[in-house]
Amino acid sequence: MLQPRHFFIFLLPLVNAAVWIAFPPMDTGQLPAFTQRYLGEVIGSTMMMMMAFTLLLATRFRVLERLFGGLDKLYVVHRNAGIFVFLLLFLHLLVMPLNPYEVPPGRAPGYIAFGGFVLLILLSMAPRIPVVRRVMRLGYRGWRISHRFIGIFFIIGTAHSLLVDPLVRTTAVPFTLLMIAIVVGITSYLYTELIARFVRRRARYKVNEVRQLGAGAVEVTLFPEKKKLQFEAGQFLFIRFKGDRVLSEWHPFTVSSSPKESGLRLTIRAAGDYTDYLNRNLKSGARAVIEGGYGTMDYRKGGSDQIWIAGGIGVTPFLSWIRDMPEQLPHRIDFFYTVRTKEEALFLGEILEAEQRHDNLSVHVHYSAEQGRLTAERVVSVMQGKKAVAAKQIYMCGPAPMLAAFQREFRLGGVPAGSIHYEQFRFR
Repeated sequence: MLQPRHFFIFLLPLVNAAVWIAFPPMDTGQLPAFTQRYLGEVIGSTMMMMMAFTLLLATRFRVLERLFGGLDKLYVVHRNAGIFVFLLLFLHLLVMPLNPYEVPPGRAPGYIAFGGFVLLILLSMAPRIPVVRRVMRLGYRGWRISHRFIGIFFIIGTAHSLLVDPLVRTTAVPFTLLMIAIVVGITSYLYTELIARFVRRRARYKVNEVRQLGAGAVEVTLFPEKKKLQFEAGQFLFIRFKGDRVLSEWHPFTVSSSPKESGLRLTIRAAGDYTDYLNRNLKSGARAVIEGGYGTMDYRKGGSDQIWIAGGIGVTPFLSWIRDMPEQLPHRIDFFYTVRTKEEALFLGEILEAEQRHDNLSVHVHYSAEQGRLTAERVVSVMQGKKAVAAKQIYMCGPAPMLAAFQREFRLGGVPAGSIHYEQFRFR
C-alpha cells in the first residue's frame, strides 16, 4: 500500500522535470539527436537526485526518522527509492544516444557506475525476487559490506555526469539543482562512513546472562559498562557483540525491558542464520556496543481505547510497555497475543499477572495451531462490533505477512489508516 511518505519518491522527479522544462538548454543545431540527449539528461539527473536521496536517508538523522514515522518506514522508502534508481539507470542507458566513433572522457566512469549500481541493487532485491535469489545469494553481513560501496559508485557517477560534455552545464538552474544533489549525496555518504560512529547515541554493555526460554528463544540480559543507553519503552536498537566474527555484525532488536531497569533485556528467537548462531553461541561476559533507541511507536501518545496485537516474537515491544506501565493505567487496552502453540507463548505468566494488576488491561491469548489464524474479524467479534474497533488505536508487531493482513482487513473494516501503528524490521 502506497503511504504518504512515498510521495517523496515522486516529488523529486517531478521537481527536476519541471526545472528542466522551465529552463531548457539551448539547441544550437550543432549536437546530433538533441531531443534524445535532452530527455536522457533529464532522466540521468533525476537518477542522481534519487541516489542522493537514498544516501541522505541512510544517515539515520533523527529529524528524518520523525519525518517518515520511524526508522523502519524510512528504510522502506530508502529501498523503494533504490528500486526506482534501478529503473532509471536502464532508461537512461536506452535513451542516451551513443556514437561508437566518439568516446568522451566520462563514458568509462559511466559504465563503471552503471555496473556497480546494478550489482548492488540486485543484491538488495535478491531476497524478494525468486529468479535473482537463485543466482545471487548473499548473507546479511555480505550485503552490509557491499552496500557501503554505493557511495563510491555515486562519486564515479558524478564524474560521468560532469565529464561527458553534458547539456546540463549550459543551463544554470538545472545544473545548480544537480550540483546540490551531488553535494548532498557525497556529504551524506562521508558522514555515514566516517562521522556517524562518533555522534550516534551508543553505549558499551556487558552480557550478564543468556537464559534459554524454550521454543528456540533466549533472553539476553546486559548491564552498562559506563553510561546507560537512553531509550523509550518499546523502542528498538542496533547491537553488535565484540570478539566473534558473526556476532560482530550490527543487528536490530526490540528492547523487552523497561527503561527504568538498571539493565537491558532482549528477547531473541532463532529465526535465521544469525539469530540461530546467537542463541547457540552467545555467552555471559560477552561485550556489546549498542546504538539507539529507534522507533516512534508509542502507545502513550495514542487514544484512551487501544488494541494491541502481538504475533510470536513480536511480543517484545509490548513486554517493554507492560513492564513500564504506571500503576494507574490511563488507557483501556485489549491485548491480543497470538502464537502457534502454548509452548511458544513467551512470558505469558508475567503478562497475565499484569492483567490482574491493571483493571484496564485485558489479555486475549490465541493459539493458531488449535484455533486457526487470528484475523481482524475475530478481533472485531471480541470487541463486539466494527464500530467499537474503528474508534480504537491499534498497535501491532509481528511477522510482515501478519501485519499486512491485519492492516488490509482493518482498513476494509473502516479503521482509519492513522489509527494503525506497527513496526517492521526488513532493513535489507
